Amino acid sequence: MRQSDAIHPLPGVSGLASDPGAGRPRVLLLGDAAARPYGLERALSRAGFHVIEAGDPLAAPPPPPGPDVAVICAEEADAALGTLLQALNAAWAGQVPLIVVLASPDREGPARALGLGADDALAAPIHLPELSARVEARSRRRPRPADRNGEGRMNEIMLELIEQARAGRRPAELLEGLIPKLARALPGWEPSFIAIAGEGEAAVPRVLAGPEGAESRELRIDLDRYPEVGEALRSGRPVIVPDVRHDPLFEMVRRRWAYEGVEAPVRAVAALPLSAGERVLGVLLLRARQQSGRLTAGEEAFALQVARAAARLLEPVRAEGNGANGHRETDPLTGVATLERLDRRIVEESERARRYSLTFSLVLLDVDEQRVLNERLGRAAGDQVLSELGRLLQREVRASDFVARYGGDEFALVLAETGATGARELVHRIRHRLSAESFAGLPPGEQPRVAAGIVAYPHPAVEQTGDLVLLLEAALRRGKAQSEERIGIAE
Repeated sequence: MRQSDAIHPLPGVSGLASDPGAGRPRVLLLGDAAARPYGLERALSRAGFHVIEAGDPLAAPPPPPGPDVAVICAEEADAALGTLLQALNAAWAGQVPLIVVLASPDREGPARALGLGADDALAAPIHLPELSARVEARSRRRPRPADRNGEGRMNEIMLELIEQARAGRRPAELLEGLIPKLARALPGWEPSFIAIAGEGEAAVPRVLAGPEGAESRELRIDLDRYPEVGEALRSGRPVIVPDVRHDPLFEMVRRRWAYEGVEAPVRAVAALPLSAGERVLGVLLLRARQQSGRLTAGEEAFALQVARAAARLLEPVRAEGNGANGHRETDPLTGVATLERLDRRIVEESERARRYSLTFSLVLLDVDEQRVLNERLGRAAGDQVLSELGRLLQREVRASDFVARYGGDEFALVLAETGATGARELVHRIRHRLSAESFAGLPPGEQPRVAAGIVAYPHPAVEQTGDLVLLLEAALRRGKAQSEERIGIAE
């Protein structure tokens, strides 16, 4: 890392009471130090800024109260830059202007960087006086939060997001990494992130991240037991209950506790919606077991900031099914994704797996004798079976997984960071659930049966994403030809 004698080095994560740069606008340098224009630090320092260097965002985290402007240096505007910008924008809730400096002379680079979430962008060759002027203009326009302690805590959350985003983790994993930070920032409150999985009638509230770590993940939320979550999802407004023992919202729950002979497991709750425009994507749930009372004004403002940041992380995931390109992306019968969306998801998952040396699996499920069922009971009954099967599959997979309708009676699953063994276990679990379900379109005691094909990536025969689909279809044919397990795997 280059550093001139005009720059005040950052002393770890210590405070700034004795910092000679205190009082001057702060500029945090992030990204690739090798892509940084020569003399950038010196130019900014001479322009009157206090420069904090962090070529690696984790090597020198910004001390509270955080920078006035962040300058991110990168070779080009690629997916890695987009991940970093998304994490910064989400964690800072848009409070810190982000200026991207590209070492590549590509004229289209700045436009791509702006599309990835930058507030301003320049491509090489960089005119340092112009860059300093842009930093000055952005620092003057930066919103100033009233709660400085809350801003400092948001900086900690930003660092957690950056660390996990750089590791290629998904929004659910990012939020899971924030749970310990929130627990420390809000003593006495147990935080959980809850998101809506599925669409329409198949929509189910599930825990994305909770205080129990992996044990909390993917748990379904019974809204009868969590009325605060249901009300926040319905109204889109924060729901804060200082004492559940007396609040009318918990009247039915108190009766259930009395019937079950248990004491109230919590004393106070707060459910803050994760909203993107008019849509509610989930809830930040806070529960206090040993105390009664409201969040303080500062704690409530801080928690609302976190909820906004979490919503921005979840919004791109939820938006995948909304068809921004004008094409239908949700199958109207089953409620799962369409084949077009599946194709794009396979490409995205393949690129992510290659970039971060991860694995994932594709599963193709075929409903046995669907055509015979349509002829025997009628097309309406057959469609009802497919509709209920689509909802069951969305309930059974994780929030990070993906379900699509592949053909008339076929469903495809994309299982993130899952090998062939895990995919096979999921098929067995789905079959077990099918055997226990009652399907409205079938006679009593009759359930649909499925054959399956599985291909895990990386695979030695895969050179492009189209190869995955060919292997998957071949694996399904192999599974349908079996008389026992009926699961074919592309070995």
